[in-house]
Amino acid sequence: MTRFLRVGSVASVGQHALKLRRRETRPRRVTVRNASNSKILGLKEISPAVGRVAIYLDSLQGYGADKVLVKITNGLAQKGVQVDLVVAKKPEHPVQELHPGVQVLNLGSSRKQILRNVLGLSRYLSIHQPDVLFSSIHFNNVTATTALALSQVLSGVSSRLVLRQANTLRHHLKSYPFPVGHALGFCTRLSYKRADTIISQSEGMSRDVKDFMKADPEKIRLIYNPTVTPDIFEKAQQPTNHVWFDQHTAPIVLAAGRLKPQKDFTTLIRAFADVKQTIPEARLVILGDGPQRQELETLAAELGIADSVDLPGFQRNPYAFIAMADMFILSSRYEGLPNILIEALALGKRIVATDCESGPAEILQQGKYGPLVPVGSRDRMADAIREALQQPYACLRMPQATANFTQDTQVEKYIRIFSNSPSKERQATSPELKPRLPEASP
Repeated sequence: MTRFLRVGSVASVGQHALKLRRRETRPRRVTVRNASNSKILGLKEISPAVGRVAIYLDSLQGYGADKVLVKITNGLAQKGVQVDLVVAKKPEHPVQELHPGVQVLNLGSSRKQILRNVLGLSRYLSIHQPDVLFSSIHFNNVTATTALALSQVLSGVSSRLVLRQANTLRHHLKSYPFPVGHALGFCTRLSYKRADTIISQSEGMSRDVKDFMKADPEKIRLIYNPTVTPDIFEKAQQPTNHVWFDQHTAPIVLAAGRLKPQKDFTTLIRAFADVKQTIPEARLVILGDGPQRQELETLAAELGIADSVDLPGFQRNPYAFIAMADMFILSSRYEGLPNILIEALALGKRIVATDCESGPAEILQQGKYGPLVPVGSRDRMADAIREALQQPYACLRMPQATANFTQDTQVEKYIRIFSNSPSKERQATSPELKPRLPEASP
């Protein structure tokens, strides 16, 4: 069982400063557990010494970015890497399962208590001095960068800073009110300047980080999300406890994500209303919670399709729903790398997705594994849904379609980054994908 340890009072950071300042500040190298079995662990060509890795995360609520960080954390622990997961607040009922080798440290704070998180994380860094501090998502990255800078001043901490961007900030920052978006963008740019390595999760995001965020291209590494894990297929076999899926007397269109403007579920519902004119028995299910719930329910009622649209909220096991659906659709205005689309592809679903700036085209290989429709196009989306539903059903699961998104492949790239082997990082890039920026090779 994963242990949650409480980091002491943030007010005591300075108490340890003088003592810790006298410590040896060279990066410590911690041997991988079971290093003698490196061949078994799949680490033969990776540095046999990977330092202690601290991963900062504000929550374990189970949404996309959280899920990815937990998969990376678990994958590292499975490879024998010493991992500390530092969270702002311990959840009462964690929805994510963690590897028993992961030590979780609780700052006893929350996402909104930025100063408390900075001080608490700084104290952790001063005491434990990990070789690598890894963070994801722009606001977490700002917190991690600030905490590391503080611990460097107070205690001479020499941890390498690796930051991961989980969305295209060119679009995402527009969702914040002025001047919050501008301030967050400014702070994020400063964080990228201090980072040793910046992880992007798609080619489109790499361009966004380089061009919009003005990050040094030499620092950017493309690593796809470790999305495809064995548990996906196990959970897909479980029941949904939803009458539409249990009875399955009509074709079901499935979507999933936070109920917010980025996902553009309004266009999806309007397009689905058009689909109902030719396939009246069709039904639409949208998994997730968010601020647009009432707006979306009202829209479905206004269009006269409320009885055929259901919003059952956040689901701990979306894979059971995906497995039972007739097709999956991604309607987003923009993305980083939509994990749910990869998961639907892995489960053999017919897929329709918007051709938004980053993610879907790479995942679906320019439409090879599912049609891409223009962002915000009600008519084109409706036509694609109709065509998908009218096709004879067949399982489309093809391992080659998701080979770039397996946990083992991507976690080994993170290990190479964390072990600070830049020459090995750049030895190979995928000839198929031909990324515009350097990729950490498997």
